[in-house]
Amino acid sequence: MKIVMLGPPGSGKGTVSQMLAKEFGFPQYSAGELLRDEIKKETSVGIKIKEFVESGKLVPDQLVVEIMKLQVSESNNFIFDGFPRTEDQANSIEGLHIDMALYLEVPDEVVVERFAGRRMDQKTGKVYHVKYNPPPEGVEVITRKDDTPEVIKDRLKVYHAQTQPLIAYYKEKGILKTVDGAPPPDEVYEVVRGIVKEFQKK
Repeated sequence: MKIVMLGPPGSGKGTVSQMLAKEFGFPQYSAGELLRDEIKKETSVGIKIKEFVESGKLVPDQLVVEIMKLQVSESNNFIFDGFPRTEDQANSIEGLHIDMALYLEVPDEVVVERFAGRRMDQKTGKVYHVKYNPPPEGVEVITRKDDTPEVIKDRLKVYHAQTQPLIAYYKEKGILKTVDGAPPPDEVYEVVRGIVKEFQKK
């Protein structure tokens, strides 16, 4: 099963994707994590990516598509978490034959509140939330540079302009499933889980 996970930044795409990956055994590929890996390795591509990320801009389509396609070149089961982000990216992966687009719908004000509490473990890159998913004792966490209120507002602007049109794109293809992403992650996951199980019965 090939799933695309959509939603605004901070909608819980990563958390829900991880839960699906764990229960159903789908490999999960997060564009954000793969791009952060490149940054960490300080490759020439990573340095370019870092400039885009820290200014709240989207990384160019061609770069992201190349990195993502490499990950799934021979796979029939996967979850793309937060990818594609533009219609051009979606068109570029048409050949992968996506089965389902899961859209976590979350209002902007909830997104801003979630980011305010988000923290990252610098060593592992694992993301926590002070309210919903606190880091274990002894784990040192930081606020990511792209989690500041100014950058979040910019990211939401970019999301509405460039990523939101994908909702209509996948709806037209008849593979969009919309889920209310505002409740706690466990509740959201139960709904998503039901949708995936239903699909697998077909």
